[in-house]
Amino acid sequence: MPAERMRVALKWLDDNLRTDPRLAREITSVLLPEAEAAGDQGSAAWLRFWLGWLALDADDYEQGLAIMASVRTTFETLGDREGLSRCLNALGYANHSLGIYDLALDDYRQAADEAEKYGFPSLAGAASTNMAMCLYELEEPEEALQAIEYCRQHYEIAPRNTTNAYSTAGLVYWALGRFDEAERELRAAMAAAGGALHDELEARQILAEVYLDSGRLDEAAALVSESLDACSRASERLIGTKFRLTRARLSQMRGRCPEALPDIQAAITCAREIGSRKLEADAEKALYLAWQNLGECEHALGAFVRQARLKEALKSEQTSRRVIGLHDERARREARHFENLYRQISAIGEIGQRITANLDLDVTLENLHGAINGLMDAPTLMIALVDEEQRCLDYRLVIVRGRREAPFSFPLGKDAFGCWCVNHRSAILIGDLEAEYKQYVRSYEDLLYDGIAEKSLIFVPLLVGDKVVGMMSVQSHIVHAYDKQKVETVRAIGAYIAIAIENSKLFRQIQRLASIDGLTGLLNRRHLTEAIQRAHLQTRRYKRPTGIIMIDVDHFKQVNDSYGHDAGDEVLKALAKVFTEKLRKSDAIGRFGGEEFVALLPETPLEGTGVLAERLREAIEALRMPLPCGGSFQVTASFGVSVIHPDDPDPDTVLRRVDQALYHAKQSGRNRVSTAADDLT
Repeated sequence: MPAERMRVALKWLDDNLRTDPRLAREITSVLLPEAEAAGDQGSAAWLRFWLGWLALDADDYEQGLAIMASVRTTFETLGDREGLSRCLNALGYANHSLGIYDLALDDYRQAADEAEKYGFPSLAGAASTNMAMCLYELEEPEEALQAIEYCRQHYEIAPRNTTNAYSTAGLVYWALGRFDEAERELRAAMAAAGGALHDELEARQILAEVYLDSGRLDEAAALVSESLDACSRASERLIGTKFRLTRARLSQMRGRCPEALPDIQAAITCAREIGSRKLEADAEKALYLAWQNLGECEHALGAFVRQARLKEALKSEQTSRRVIGLHDERARREARHFENLYRQISAIGEIGQRITANLDLDVTLENLHGAINGLMDAPTLMIALVDEEQRCLDYRLVIVRGRREAPFSFPLGKDAFGCWCVNHRSAILIGDLEAEYKQYVRSYEDLLYDGIAEKSLIFVPLLVGDKVVGMMSVQSHIVHAYDKQKVETVRAIGAYIAIAIENSKLFRQIQRLASIDGLTGLLNRRHLTEAIQRAHLQTRRYKRPTGIIMIDVDHFKQVNDSYGHDAGDEVLKALAKVFTEKLRKSDAIGRFGGEEFVALLPETPLEGTGVLAERLREAIEALRMPLPCGGSFQVTASFGVSVIHPDDPDPDTVLRRVDQALYHAKQSGRNRVSTAADDLT
């Protein structure tokens, strides 16, 4: 086979692989057997290299990864440094597309170092551009921008990589909220594509997202529609899937959430077929947001859990791929380490499944201590949730040397390890408490139980996205019981606990929707009755007073007859607002039926209950309800006041007593507070 013919063919493949992939495949299929038969290992390696790229561009990442790994070994054996650098860059692209960003970043860095060392500045530029893209995926846009600027100052950008360089810059500017600069870079990318549809479509997809974020919805819609047609004609499944997610986002921004669901479901199906867990996870996140916007909490919860499991699967895949790629003796030692780590991750995954399978957070936490001790020495375990309203850490699980202790709370501003961990969003690793505590706090009194503190500590923040939802700590009486690997183990378990916290919140939202009155937002009758039953039991058990107020709107039928039922509804909502503003967070208020309400006041004697009832009466009397055609009308309410007595045989007795007090207020002229006769004797 003439060498010149092979040289021309390889040059053509280098320049035109993406503009005419069909012809490129035909050329490689013809020339590769010829090169192998002639013993031309160098040409055969390059032809396999281009076959690998064809597989990657066709979204067959597993095949592309396998081909590139084989070609890398050949280039290393032949000493072809250009081939090795480009192969490392391709391996980075494959891992990047699979969402395995730590491996991709390693490959890109090796490719850039190899290219710079052996004098291939354009290859170093390509790898550095891809590094910037990877840093963007790792949510480090500032570092990504620095990589782009360094690349433009120090390296060359080959014509075939110009589009990618512009697209990456556009992506990073978009992430930084610099939309005008992002659009400029992306339009330059589209212009530079020169018929390479794959590269142009990638730039279009990012530009569509920029349009969405800058409020240019009509331009985004036109670009998405045109590009989806192009993806379909060219069988560009990966980019087409991304465009579907963009269109789904557009539908939601236009308030058409149901229209988003088919696109998201199609994206999930395609991502699974392609084998891109990263894209599937992104699609599940989009599905979670869509269901949440539609108020479908259970569906949203399912999508949230699936996304979390996909992200965990990606982490496991990273570990297993590292194990497979290790060859020499030192690497084999590392392989054993990673195999142990992989087994540990599997064990963590099993723990995670148990954690996320239960919607009741307290039940989940009950069984956690034994599971964690199966992985590491953790005689003391603490888990706290951030209470944003009270600005404190709510310690829900406290186990000290195997013994369950009472829950407690700490203000987030307090000088304590848990507060430091949450406020700084950082883990704490201490091997010797007495020698190291001053790095974080002035004292460690919060860790003392029976005058004794543990010696080794790990604290990790519990994160859901960028939000800190809690803190987890494991502790041991053994000095230097933990290392950085143990921190990562606790962090991994903590990620599942954070999911469980989020699941629990969603579950409580569902429960709340079932417990509130649709008009007023107060408790409905069923849940109000349950609250009265609980208050009755607590009063009998602890002998502490609980005030109870029954409220009825005066002449409410006349309001409906005179001004219409809509006006009546507005009255009830206005009263609900008064109750919400005037009552304490510990109090309970609900709609007992029609225009009647009941309030429960824990730890409140009869006198205090009467005082509060009078305040509510005055606030309602001061209301002026506007009319649609001008003017307003006044409403008043009557109040019956009592307390739950420890000797009340049942809640019905309490309700009859306070109802009699309300009846007396009505009979005495309305718009007044009346105390139950039994309470006055």
